[in-house]
Amino acid sequence: MEKKVIELAIRMAKDTVNEDAFIKAKNDAVAKLVSIRGIGPEREFAPFNTLPEQPSKVYVGMTQYSSKGKIYAAMLSLGFMMKLMKFMKMMDPLAGIFIKPNDPLFEYEKFADKSNITEIALLKPKAGISEADFINARQIFLENLDKEPEVIKSYTFSVVGGFKNKDSFPHITVYKSKEDFDTLTQRVRQMAYVADFFKYFDATLICFCNTLK
Repeated sequence: MEKKVIELAIRMAKDTVNEDAFIKAKNDAVAKLVSIRGIGPEREFAPFNTLPEQPSKVYVGMTQYSSKGKIYAAMLSLGFMMKLMKFMKMMDPLAGIFIKPNDPLFEYEKFADKSNITEIALLKPKAGISEADFINARQIFLENLDKEPEVIKSYTFSVVGGFKNKDSFPHITVYKSKEDFDTLTQRVRQMAYVADFFKYFDATLICFCNTLK
C-alpha cells in the first residue's frame, strides 16, 4: 500500500501583511520543510480564479511526505517550526489538509506541467445529500469530464488529516492548456452532466490555477 501523503495548503496573506514579506516567510518555511529527509518536493500553483471568489491573492502549495510519520517529524523540527510559526502569523488559511490519491497511477511530480491548467476542488455534499450519493455523482461527473477533448485527467483523493476543511472531498482536474480550458468553459452551460452534479455539492473552495512547478 502506498505510504506517501500530500499536504495541500491554500492560503492568503493577512490584510495587514506586505506581500513580499508574506512570500519570503512562505518560502523560508517551505525551504526548511523540504530540507527534512523524506519530505518534498514542493509543487506550487497560482489561481487565476476561485469559487467562491476570494478578497485577495490566493497561494496554493503541495508538499509530498514519504509517510504519515514524516508529518510528525516536521512538527518535531525546531528549525521548521520557528519558520512555520512566523509564516502562520502572516496568513489566513483557506485549506490545510493531508491527502492520499485514490488512483494508484497518480504521479505527484508529473500530473501537471507549466503548459497545463490545474483545477483543485474542495467540495462538500449539499444538505440532505448522503456521502455515498455525492461520491457516486462526482464519479459520474468526472468520468464525463474526462471524455472532453480539452481534459487530460481527473483525480480524486482521500483526506487523512489536517486542520482546515478536512471534512471536504478533494479532486483535481488537469486541462491541456489555458486555451483548452477557455474553450471548454464556453460549453459548460450546455453540459447536462455539469448541471446535474451542481445539485449535489457546495463548493468549499475551487481554484483554477496556472501550474508554476
